[in-house]
Amino acid sequence: MAINVGYFLKESVTSFRRNWVMSLGAVITIYLSLLLVGLSMVTGYLVSEVVRSVEDKVSIQIFLKDGAATEDVEALQGWLLRDELVEAVNYVSKEQALDRFKEEMAGSPEIIDSMRENPLPASLDVTLNDPRTVQEMVERIKAQELFVQVCDRPDDPEQSLKYGQQIVDRLFAFTRIVRLVGVVFVAMLGSVSLIFINNTIRLAIYARRKEIGIMRLVGASNSFIRAPFLLEGVLQSLIGAGIAILTIVAVQAAVLPRLQEALPFLPVDISPTAMLQLSAVLLGAGMLIGLLGSGFALRRYLKV
Repeated sequence: MAINVGYFLKESVTSFRRNWVMSLGAVITIYLSLLLVGLSMVTGYLVSEVVRSVEDKVSIQIFLKDGAATEDVEALQGWLLRDELVEAVNYVSKEQALDRFKEEMAGSPEIIDSMRENPLPASLDVTLNDPRTVQEMVERIKAQELFVQVCDRPDDPEQSLKYGQQIVDRLFAFTRIVRLVGVVFVAMLGSVSLIFINNTIRLAIYARRKEIGIMRLVGASNSFIRAPFLLEGVLQSLIGAGIAILTIVAVQAAVLPRLQEALPFLPVDISPTAMLQLSAVLLGAGMLIGLLGSGFALRRYLKV
C-alpha cells in the first residue's frame, strides 16, 4: 500500500511539473477564490465580534436641551425607571459630557484646544435589561410627551436619541453587501478554477495516453489509473489553499495591529482557534475543488 501511495504521489508531481503552465493557472485561480472566501470569513468574524460588543453595550442616550426644566427631566427619568424594559437611568450633565469627550479624544488635543465653549448637551443614559428590546424602548420614548418637551431637537425628536442598535443595523447591512459581493466573485473564480483543473487533467491524460493504454493491457484497475490524476488536482488545490492561508495570516499580522491602535474600543482581533478553523475550511474547500475538477475531467476524458 505504501508503495502505491508513493507511486501515485510521484506521478502526480511529475504530471504537475510537465504541465506547469496550466497547473500554475489552476493554482492561481484557486488561490484567488479561496483568498476571497477567507477574507470574507475574516470580515464576517470581525463584524460579528464588533456587533456582539456593541450589543453588550447597547444603551439609549436622550439628549436634553439647554435650560430644560429640572422637574420635567426628573419626571422623564422617573417614567423611564418605572418601565419594565429599563435597568437604570443616569443623568449626565454638560460638564460630565465634556469630560467624557476629552477622554475619548485624548489622542487629538488639537480638537479639544479648538473648542471655545462646551457644545455638548446634557443627557439621560438609559440602560436596558435586554439589549434586544432597544428598538421597542425607543418607540416608547418617542411617544412620550415629556421626551418632546425636554429633548434638544423638538422639531426632529428622532435626532435627540442615540442608541447602539443604529450602529448594529448598519454593520449588518454592510456585512450583507460584503458577503453578497464575495459570493459572486467566489462563484466566478470557483468556476474558473474547475475549468483550469479540468483542462490540466485532460492534458495530463492526453500526454500519458500510451502509458494508460499499456496499464489497461496489463490489467491495472480503474482506481489505480485514476488515482494520480485525482491527486494532481488535489495537489494544485492544496497549494492554492496554502498560499491563500499564508496571505491571510500576513494581512492579519500587518493590518489588525493598526486597526487595534486606531480602534482600541472595538474587538478587532482574531483568536488562534478561529484562524485554525478558517485554515481547515480553506484546505477542505481546496480539496473539494481539486477532487471535483479532476473527477469531471476523468469522467469525460478517461474511459476506464
